[in-house]
Amino acid sequence: MNFRQLELFLSLAKTPNISVVAKEHFLTQSAVSVAIKGLEQELGVQLFDRLNRRLSLNSNGRLLLQNLEPVMENFHNVLHSFEGDLLTGILKVGASSTIADYILPQILFEVSDSYKKVTIETVFSSPQAIIEKVENGDIDLGLVENEIPNKQLIYTRLCEDDLIIVSTDENLAKNGPYDIEELLDKKWILRELGAGVRDALEEYMGPLMSKLNVVLELDHTESIKRILHNPNTISCMSPFAIQRELDNGEVFPIDIKGPPISRFFYSVTHKVKYRTRLLDKFEKAVTSYLDTDKLLYRN
Repeated sequence: MNFRQLELFLSLAKTPNISVVAKEHFLTQSAVSVAIKGLEQELGVQLFDRLNRRLSLNSNGRLLLQNLEPVMENFHNVLHSFEGDLLTGILKVGASSTIADYILPQILFEVSDSYKKVTIETVFSSPQAIIEKVENGDIDLGLVENEIPNKQLIYTRLCEDDLIIVSTDENLAKNGPYDIEELLDKKWILRELGAGVRDALEEYMGPLMSKLNVVLELDHTESIKRILHNPNTISCMSPFAIQRELDNGEVFPIDIKGPPISRFFYSVTHKVKYRTRLLDKFEKAVTSYLDTDKLLYRN
């Protein structure tokens, strides 16, 4: 049984004239007859009554027509969805913590609102886990907060993210800037090992990291925010994660001397992955969102 046999059956069911159907499909009448007889043989039933040299659907043929017609219509609709400028499809996107919580939700909303036939499936995990899923083909696009070398993948730098040290102590913030050594004995509330912010801070601190008074490690940035109201506590966060609290005067940035604690956001895809229009459009939406200056904290 093949697709051509099913198409010819539908045509004959609607126009029971072999000559007309043959012309529509650019076939000989003999080829149409052979195709229909072959379909009947594979199904083990006769689909048409052949009365007075005319074709007429019997009960078997009407049953097949009833069930096959909507299936074929859906199939053709799927084929048409790839034509023209209409954006359709399912995209699987993975993101690590800061991007997943504070950047991706708005992008997902805007894409879904603009393209009604697009479905975005998401996976949120650590940068390492996201990169492994891209490598294995489990997701189409990864959005991560650090670059983990992998020869199978392509990293595209999206934007720079200068992390900030924050506290709810306004007086502490006003008395800066500080040498980072002056803050070592504060009560540091940090993300867990392997989190993007933690990796960036450890790289910045170098040997001083072992002298940092880390009193608590938490898996979620929102949990850290709740702890910061306690005296003498500070943390290191992305401005994307703390922007609302900075704007509302709930927390204050502590300036440090020297270079910023900097990292980059990346999109990551597999080298041999076919780039669909949907993948390109979504990646452009991410880039456009991150290019909006008002989203970033400025000293």
